[in-house]
This record gives sequence, structure tokens and C-alpha cells, in this order.
Amino acid sequence: MRLVILFILMFSSTLYATDSTLRIAVNDGPPWAFYDETKGVTGIDVEIIRHIFNSLGYKTEFHLLGYNRLIKEFNEGKYDVASPAAFPPEHGYLTVSYLPFQDVAVSIKYNNLTLEHISDLKGKKIIAYQFASTVLGEEFAGIVKNANYIEMAERELQLKLLVNNRADVVVGERRLLTYIIQQQFPNQQLAIHPIFVTTAYGAIVKDPLLQQQFDQELAKLKTSGVYDKILSQWP
Repeated sequence: MRLVILFILMFSSTLYATDSTLRIAVNDGPPWAFYDETKGVTGIDVEIIRHIFNSLGYKTEFHLLGYNRLIKEFNEGKYDVASPAAFPPEHGYLTVSYLPFQDVAVSIKYNNLTLEHISDLKGKKIIAYQFASTVLGEEFAGIVKNANYIEMAERELQLKLLVNNRADVVVGERRLLTYIIQQQFPNQQLAIHPIFVTTAYGAIVKDPLLQQQFDQELAKLKTSGVYDKILSQWP
């Protein structure tokens, strides 16, 4: 009798997974997560998450959000998964890290700025993403505290201000900034200054069992080579 009950529970769990759709919030920013007219919501983060949950038998429904809203609405219970997780979550469980974010400083190449260390940002007009002064450490926070500094969510606007010489430097993720420059300002050349440490982030998952399954499936994705193939699509 116990074996019958166990079988029913296992079957019900599998059936639920197959029929269930996970609501997933991802931070809007190409090439990590963005809307494509042909593919719909896609990008590095989206395709990694999609592969993992589809392999586990789940359907996925992606929502592109600014980071403030993403974290707020996940904490309110509106989503099953949120990515990336730059801070320890108030609710939910962190996956292992899988997103190799490389924050850099970028400037317009013809301005010939020399930026070899974080300290070289002193005296510059700087634009960065939301929470950058917290994420990028004490040295950066100290430099920008009394500087001509602003944080904003709109990456296209950040780079538009840079191109129009309204800022000296934009601080953000390398793939993201170079992608937008290529798409929006193809005639502009950036100088990329790798003055920050590369940091990998994971996602936040509401259910602890689902988080464990995610980590296990991610390991398989890396072993199979699919993970590296996804990253290579957007170098």
C-alpha cells in the first residue's frame, strides 16, 4: 500500500512539473535578456534558464524588468524565479553562480582616457547602473560619493550621454555596453577599461527543491557543452 501511495505521489509530481509554467523575471539588458522581434524574449540568461527548466519538464514565461522592480516583485511573490541576484535575497534560495558579469568602465576611444585602476575615476563625470555604488565595493563607493555621479537604469540613455560628451565614463557590464553601442551607435568606438573584478551571479528561486534541481541541471548543461555554446552566441 505504501508503494502505491509513493508511486501516486511521484506520478503527480511529474505531471505537475510537465503542466506547470514558471513565471521568471529577468533583468532587461541585452545580450543577457532582451526582446527580439523574431525570437521573443531571449539572451544569455534567458536561454540558460529556459534550457534548464525545459529539461526539468517545466514551461517558462519570461518577464523583462528593471532591477529595482525585479527584486521588489519577486519578494512580493509575483515570480517563481528572478535573475540575476546581485544581493542575498529576502525570500527564496540562491542558485549556484552561472552568469559571468564583467563590470568595466567605458569611454569614447578618441578621448584617450587612461583608466588603469578604480582610483583613476577621480574627477571624472561618471554614469553607472542602479546600486553600482553598493555592488562595486568600498573604493568605488568612496570615489563616487562626492563626485559628478549618477545611477540610472536606462543603458541606452547612459551611452547616449557618453556619446554626446555629457559624461566621461559609463560603468557597467562589458557584454551589455558593447552590444548596445554596436546596435545604437555603430560608428562609435569604445575604449574598455577592465578595472573591476569579474563577478559571477546566480538566480533566486522561490522553492528550495526547484533551486536544487536547477543547480543539478546546470551542472549537466555545462558538461554537455550547451552552456558554453550559449555564451559564445553573444561574446
